[in-house]
Amino acid sequence: METIQINEVFGPTIQGEGKSAGREVSFVRTAQCNLQCVWCDTPYTWNWIGTNFEHVSNQKFDKKDEVHYMSADQIFGRLQELGPKSIVISGGEPLIQHRQLTFLLEMLKVDNYWVEVETNGTVYPNERFLELVDQINCSPKLANSKNTAIKREKPEVLFKLAQHPKVNFKFVVSSANDVEEIQYFVRTYKMKEVYLMPLGMTVPELNKTTNLTKIICEHQGFHFSDRIHITKLGGGRGV
Repeated sequence: METIQINEVFGPTIQGEGKSAGREVSFVRTAQCNLQCVWCDTPYTWNWIGTNFEHVSNQKFDKKDEVHYMSADQIFGRLQELGPKSIVISGGEPLIQHRQLTFLLEMLKVDNYWVEVETNGTVYPNERFLELVDQINCSPKLANSKNTAIKREKPEVLFKLAQHPKVNFKFVVSSANDVEEIQYFVRTYKMKEVYLMPLGMTVPELNKTTNLTKIICEHQGFHFSDRIHITKLGGGRGV
């Protein structure tokens, strides 16, 4: 069985964002990402020493310290130790490894785990993966992420995800300038069940964008998503 590149496995904690916010969960955080968001709150999954990627923290991380090669059996055993029967698979970008993760999903579903997956919407998983997962939280990246449009918007993937009943969408709001682009994504791909989340990795940063995000949600008919792992638990690793 192939190994999976993992950054950390931790819990119990709570899902801090989106549709399942507040649910007690354990996290499987995969390593590696195919995007490099300037405001990413998990740069330690991809922003390695020796790369020239831009990030607001100006931090670089040692790949050999952050990437752990684990089998599905090892991850499953760790999750059993942690306790919660609800799992969030996040990253990085977990769907880069969707084929390897399918083995883990098979084990989790036999034991009646709830599994939701976070993705940036640039990779479409195999059909067995989609059968096994309970929920997909897709967060397409806007221009505020500083990724190029050709890297962050994959029309063939977004069209298919938007049609799938297990998928909801979430956008990060940095300013009122994001509204037009969010409307474009929702309209073009016919997205349903859309959440907007304020940008910020700390409470003071969130305070700058939360009210604006709530106003946009009210005017546009979207759901508001807080970031309660930051506002209630302080954020950081293992939260």
